[in-house]
Amino acid sequence: MPTVQVRKFRDIGPVIKAVRESHAVRQEDLAERLAFSRDYLIDLEKGKGSLYITRLFRTLNELGITVTLTYEAQDGKASNVDT
Repeated sequence: MPTVQVRKFRDIGPVIKAVRESHAVRQEDLAERLAFSRDYLIDLEKGKGSLYITRLFRTLNELGITVTLTYEAQDGKASNVDT
């Protein structure tokens, strides 16, 4: 299982995109299943954070809290994630 250390919100976007693609799920379909717009999902995958998420990661960093994402690709292979 791939593991990615996340230091800022924009590090999460490539992981979301890689895992979505490894599951062969289109942006439109995932957004519909999650009940939000495709544009919002595009912003997530590009790492565009909101004020709240930016503040969350500033707080985590200030306190020395790290976030690690571990995921399994649908095809069983590690996906190419650039963070």
